Amino acid sequence: MKMETVSLSSVADVNLGRQRSPQNHTGPSMRNYLRAANVGWNGLLLDDVKRMNFTDAEMAVFRLELGDLLLNEASGSPLEVGKPALWQGEIEDCAYQNTLLRVRPGPEIDPRYLLHFFRYEAATGAFARGSRGVGIHHLGRAALSEWSVPLCCLDEQRRIAAILDQADALRASQRQVLAEFERLAEAIFTDLFGDPVGGGSSLLGDIADIQIGPFGSLLHREDYVESGVPLVNPMHIVGGVIRADPAFSVTPDKAGSLSDYRLHAGDVIMGRRGEMGRCAVVAPEHEGYLCGTGSLILRPRPDRSVGGYLHAALSHPRVKAMLKRVALGSTLPNLNATIVKSLPVSAPSLAEQRHFVAISSRIAAVRGDQSSALYALDALFGSLQSRAFRGEL
Repeated sequence: MKMETVSLSSVADVNLGRQRSPQNHTGPSMRNYLRAANVGWNGLLLDDVKRMNFTDAEMAVFRLELGDLLLNEASGSPLEVGKPALWQGEIEDCAYQNTLLRVRPGPEIDPRYLLHFFRYEAATGAFARGSRGVGIHHLGRAALSEWSVPLCCLDEQRRIAAILDQADALRASQRQVLAEFERLAEAIFTDLFGDPVGGGSSLLGDIADIQIGPFGSLLHREDYVESGVPLVNPMHIVGGVIRADPAFSVTPDKAGSLSDYRLHAGDVIMGRRGEMGRCAVVAPEHEGYLCGTGSLILRPRPDRSVGGYLHAALSHPRVKAMLKRVALGSTLPNLNATIVKSLPVSAPSLAEQRHFVAISSRIAAVRGDQSSALYALDALFGSLQSRAFRGEL
């Protein structure tokens, strides 16, 4: 297949959204607008759409049109920078704010083809590598306008988009299966123990010891080596299990100097930044791994709790919602030890906890097979994306 590389600005119009300001919080022309929180990996999230005053002249600039693409302009998480979604006219007369970049495809490029390309660039970290800023990565209008885009004829673009749509639909179906298993475990937890927040009889710090991951001078980026002792950051907690990356590891000597942060089987490791309630029980094969800077360790007190119960409680939607409310920061929510220790939780007897863990373990075994299937589908999808944008699909 013949592919040429062009700048995005040669085939699409790129614009940054309108900045929020206090004087526009009210006014005679209140209109809906989208922001970064409305962009998800699987489409737009429209359950919380804000309103702001836009004049007719401003709407002429910032009104969304069918086929527009919206990308996250900035994020503290490298894999969230440039995360895209396609606007399909879901809300009448809707605009966008400056946490988003709007790309309006011209006649030479198919919107769904461009959506898949943007997803690939975001998921592989290409947008983050091309962004500016420390801590918060900013993609920016200028950089995106000059972004290199592989271009083939429209028929080929549509063929590629159709293949990737079909592969993505398989992934979505498999994620739905996994979600049903999660809901089953949550229902059993609630049936046995009630509301994990409203029925809280203890504080989390009373039933588990809590250790924040190393920070400051304890661990630097230059300490990372390939295939050493793995670090577990939030990005390495996927679907309730640890998926270590050999590129995020340190030497055995460095790990030895961080003994307070070593993981032991039965611990629970939880991300303290970004997505709240993202956690996993440390399996025997992860013994000795290191808690990363963006994570924290919950070590069950033998007479008060077991890891499987803590994991289920912290993963419960009600607890996730509470963590989100009490987290510090709005751009990148984060937790500290004081907040986590003060979290109210139910504290059933050890026998009741172990009974629940036995049931949930059987569910988890089946769910694990389904997770492996999704992992394989994700790998296949990534391979198809890579081949598609090299002109090999």
